[in-house]
Amino acid sequence: MSKTILLVSGAAPPIIDGVGHYTARLLETLRAARPGWRWVWLTRKARWFHRPIASFRGVRIVRPAHGWYGAAPWLAGRVVRWVRPDLLHIQEQTHSFYETDAAIRIAHSARCPVVTTLHEFHGELPSCRHTVALVERSAAVITNDGRTGRRCAEATGREPDAIWWSPSNVPPLEGASRPRTKPGLVTTFGHINALKALDAVFAGLVQLNHRRPGVRWQLIGPVPAPRERYTELLRSPWVEFAGPWPDLYDMRLRRALAETHVMLLPFLDGATTRRGTLQAAWAFGLPVVTTAPELTEDAIVPEWNCLLVEPRDAVAWAGAVERILTDPALEARLRAGSAETARKYSWNQLASLHLSPTSENRDSLVAEGIDPDTIFVTGNTGVDALKWASSLDLPWPDPRLEGLDDGREIVVVTAHRREN
Repeated sequence: MSKTILLVSGAAPPIIDGVGHYTARLLETLRAARPGWRWVWLTRKARWFHRPIASFRGVRIVRPAHGWYGAAPWLAGRVVRWVRPDLLHIQEQTHSFYETDAAIRIAHSARCPVVTTLHEFHGELPSCRHTVALVERSAAVITNDGRTGRRCAEATGREPDAIWWSPSNVPPLEGASRPRTKPGLVTTFGHINALKALDAVFAGLVQLNHRRPGVRWQLIGPVPAPRERYTELLRSPWVEFAGPWPDLYDMRLRRALAETHVMLLPFLDGATTRRGTLQAAWAFGLPVVTTAPELTEDAIVPEWNCLLVEPRDAVAWAGAVERILTDPALEARLRAGSAETARKYSWNQLASLHLSPTSENRDSLVAEGIDPDTIFVTGNTGVDALKWASSLDLPWPDPRLEGLDDGREIVVVTAHRREN
């Protein structure tokens, strides 16, 4: 039976936005797995003059507005009513939606189950209340790393139904199309901003260049204003700013990654499986030097698929890079570990996972030939909440309610949304 699935994200290519690129790759993989289903993408325009309805790699993309202010959420809600999806899947990242209530308003406009993937959870922002409301509205909640899952549980009291990951948004080059590694080329991939310890990496590479001339640093990604912050980097003849390339299929980007000798990812708040740049390094089979995750993550294994250093320790950055450049056995082990990790955390693996509300639904999927190991029984949030509440032995908070507890059959109605 054909189904209509509507995915929602705050941005989409050609906007450089990790969640937008994630949604594009997810749709591409899901569409290949279920070609008979109807797949639609709801997002915003990159430019005001872009057409509201277009096609992106074979998927219908609907862009009713240029942003998420004013009437944009209302227009998006009308799109949901027009598409009439069997499932609405929202990719929640508050910055993508300009920290507005657009995502929860879109969810409220749906007359079908809502699944939310949390790409980040910013409890420190006032807009967090919109994310909390979206979690409460959702039939199932997925987070793409343990830290986001923990923050969700702390803020909402709800554990995520599944903790998954964000695979590489950049398709790797393989076989004859892959160029040779350029010895001494170290790369940092992603947004160039204050959330990365670039100063420490630069200081470490300056030290390393004194000992091993020929090391070059390639930074791939957009540089925010003011560029004066990066003046010293820009003046260095062995430092190159490449890109940015909004199209992650661009061969210039893919060649630049494939030619890399060592990938440096200096996250100040730690590496996690939601980092598309870390997943890209693994997908290209690169030796990785990065920073320790805030929470333990099974995917991140020091000395096997990465080396971990303190983010602001310049000596440690230089030492880790030098170890890889001078130890072929270590380099080979890290490359093999990266490639194996990428296979385990690939798009095909992600798209093969199933969320099942009940054990009976799980049995139906198994009867269809679905691998039981790919099925997660999430429960039904409304029914589970009712069973939990009815199991409590609590005093009546209002005498009028206590007077009703006399053996009669009472029907209690909780009104959540008028349109239902």
